[in-house]
Amino acid sequence: MSKTERVTIPFESLDPLTIGSCDDPSMVYREQIEIDIPSDNLVAVIEPDEPASLPNVTEAAAQALENPQSGPRFSEMIGPDKSLAIIIDNQFRPTPASKILPAIFDAIEKHGVKDARVVCANGKVFTMSESDTEKKLGKENMARMERLGIPFFQNEPREEDMYVFKGVTSRGTPVWLHKEVANSDVKLSVGQTQSNHWGAGGGGKLILPGVVSDETIESNHCAFVMSPDTHYGSYAGPMRADIDDAATMCELTATLNSVINTRGGVSYMNFGRHPDAHLESLKIFNDIYAYERPAGPLADIAICGVFAPTDHLFFHTGWGCMSSDLVLKDGATIIYCSPSPGVNTHLGNFPGLALMDLMKPYMPPTPENMERVYRDIHARKIEMWAGCIWVPIYEVMTRKKLHVVTLEENLEMAADIGIEASTSLESALADAFTEHGKDAKVVVLPYARYQMPRDAIVMPGH
Repeated sequence: MSKTERVTIPFESLDPLTIGSCDDPSMVYREQIEIDIPSDNLVAVIEPDEPASLPNVTEAAAQALENPQSGPRFSEMIGPDKSLAIIIDNQFRPTPASKILPAIFDAIEKHGVKDARVVCANGKVFTMSESDTEKKLGKENMARMERLGIPFFQNEPREEDMYVFKGVTSRGTPVWLHKEVANSDVKLSVGQTQSNHWGAGGGGKLILPGVVSDETIESNHCAFVMSPDTHYGSYAGPMRADIDDAATMCELTATLNSVINTRGGVSYMNFGRHPDAHLESLKIFNDIYAYERPAGPLADIAICGVFAPTDHLFFHTGWGCMSSDLVLKDGATIIYCSPSPGVNTHLGNFPGLALMDLMKPYMPPTPENMERVYRDIHARKIEMWAGCIWVPIYEVMTRKKLHVVTLEENLEMAADIGIEASTSLESALADAFTEHGKDAKVVVLPYARYQMPRDAIVMPGH
C-alpha cells in the first residue's frame, strides 16, 4: 500500500458580521474535512505562518491613529473647523468596525470635531438592515453617535441626487462621489486589506466602488475586471490603479487598515496617508499569505478550503478559483470545499449559490460562450458589480474543471446552473485522479482566497 498524508481542509461558514462583532472566539464555530492523499501525488500543502491576533483592537486603532505610517497624525488632521467622513466597509467584510470606531470617536471628542458622519461603503450591494447596522457599528457606538450628532449614511448608487461629479480618471472612468464624503474636509477609510483577483481590497476601494455612483462602478468594472493584468497580487494592475486614481481624485485623506487572519482576528493594523499606508499593509498581508511557487510542473489538481472570515455564499468564498488557477495547468481540476449555507437578509433568503446563477445563460463554459460574455459586458447587458466575481470564475471554468464540495442543500441549484458539485471531497478527488491519471499532482490551498504565488505580485514601480 502506498504511503499517504492526512490533510485537513477548513470548511467554515461563519458570517463576517458575527466575526467582526464577536468578543468570544469560542463562539466561532469551525468545521473541517480530513482526507488522505498519496504522498507521491502531493506536491505541497501550503499553510501560512500567521501572527497572533492583536489582544485589543480598540487600543491598536488608537495607537495607529497617533503613529502614522506616513503623513500627519489623525489628531493633526481633525478639529472644530474640519468636517470628517468615516468610511467603513459593509456587512460582507469582517473588519471589526464596532471595535475600531471607539478609538475614532474618542479622538473626535478630544479634539472638538463638530461635523462628522459615518458612511457605509456598500458599492452596489444592498444596504445593511437595522440589525446588520447594529452588529457592524455596535449598540454603544450607535448611542454615542446619536449623542454626538454623527449621522449614518449608506451608499445607494442609483440615487443620482446623492452624488457630485469629481472628474474623469486617467484611465477614463467618470467619477461621481457620495455628497456626504465629497463635502467633508477629512476623508478616512476604515477597511480590510487583502489581495484578491482585482489586485487588492481595502484602502481606496472604499471610495470606488464603495461610495460612488452606479455609473462609476460599472465604468470601472466593465473596463478592467477582465484585463489579463488584473489578477491576484496585481496592485499595479489597471483595475486597482484606476481605483486608487479615483480615490486620489476624491481626496481620500488617510486609511486605517486591518489585516484579518483566517481565525477572524486582526493581526496587523496601520494608519496613514493614502495610498502609502494601505500599500504598506498590503505588503504585510503578502508577507503572510503569498507563497513560493512549488517546484516542478504545474499541478493537475488543487484542493481549496474556505475559512470563517469569508462568507455564507460561494459568490464570496469562491474567489480562490482565481488564485488556484495560477498554479494549475490548463485542463486541471479545482476542488473547492465551501459549505455555503446561504444567508437570511431583510430582502429575503439567499441560497448558498446565489448570484452564481447569473452565469447560467452562458453555460457550458466554453471559449465561444466566453466571447458572448465579453460582448454582453460591452453592451452593459451584464452588470459588473456582480459580474466582477462570477465572470472571472466563469473564465477560469473555460480552462479548468471546477468541482464544488458543498452542503447537500446546494446540489440542486448547482445542477440547475451547470456547476459540478457533490458533498464528498473523497469522491471528488477520486474522480479527479480517474480523469488525470494515477500520477496526477495535487496542491492543497487551505486558505485559497487569501493565498497566491509570490511571483504573481506586481506592486507600483515593478
